Amino acid sequence: MTSTSTIPAVRKHPLPDRGATRRGARARRARILSLGYVTPTWILMITVGVIPTGYAIWMSVTDQSLTASSPDFVGLGNFVASVFTPAFLSSLGVTALFVVAGLLIQFTVGYLLAVLIHRQLRGFRIARTVLLVPMLLTPVVVGLIWQFMLSPGLGVITTFADLFGWHLNVFADPWSARLVVVLIDSWMFIPFVMLMLSAGMTALPEEPLEAAAIDGASWWQTTRYIILPMLRPVITITLLVRCVDAVRLFDVIFATTKGGPGTATQSVSMLTYTTTFQFYQFGYGAAMSIAVAVLMIPVYFIYIRLTRI
Repeated sequence: MTSTSTIPAVRKHPLPDRGATRRGARARRARILSLGYVTPTWILMITVGVIPTGYAIWMSVTDQSLTASSPDFVGLGNFVASVFTPAFLSSLGVTALFVVAGLLIQFTVGYLLAVLIHRQLRGFRIARTVLLVPMLLTPVVVGLIWQFMLSPGLGVITTFADLFGWHLNVFADPWSARLVVVLIDSWMFIPFVMLMLSAGMTALPEEPLEAAAIDGASWWQTTRYIILPMLRPVITITLLVRCVDAVRLFDVIFATTKGGPGTATQSVSMLTYTTTFQFYQFGYGAAMSIAVAVLMIPVYFIYIRLTRI
């Protein structure tokens, strides 16, 4: 009888995959390195965005003012006392007027200028450079220049009008003052609309335009049924950006009319500034700012949805 010796089985452990280990180490180093790039941005956003917004929300629910040593919590009292008032609703109507009138003028003129620039007529580069100048100027400086030119008895425009017997005082009439604010704002930002639409036109395919020309379509038919539908994403983004800027319109009004005559040109931003820094009602001013931000939330969501990659 043959006896066989029992040899214990040797358990084999798999050797570690050094390649996977190195890849994991590289991935960890990449994540740590990426934090170094992202962290400054997050710090900046928290510093200039989250913290001021949180402080504004806190002020909007307290009776914070220049004379209040220890502000008390008042809840929604500031909103009731400042937002749901005829003054705020009137300023909201003035702001809506500036937004609608400004967008109509800026889109119409900006589109026509974009068409001319897109056709690349002789001297279009010089014309494009000149047309972009208003967009590069400071709004307060622009407002002061126009305020001086339209000043009765001193401005070059009113002096020239006096030669023809037209005695202009545009800042005395509510509607003419509103028109001046809209025209100044449009004069500054028509180049932005022109630039956006002109850039969109350069990306349009030529085949539909050539087919329309062969079929004998007029300029208006080509514009309405071909160019504008294809430019719809660019137009939407452009108008949304200008809508947000127009709601925050302050510097031009501050430099020209100060919200006058009376409250004819007092936008929401101007009313918030007056309440906060002239009457020192910080709680009321913060409540107005939060209310405007809430009203603009749908516009922000539409903008984010349309610009999402």
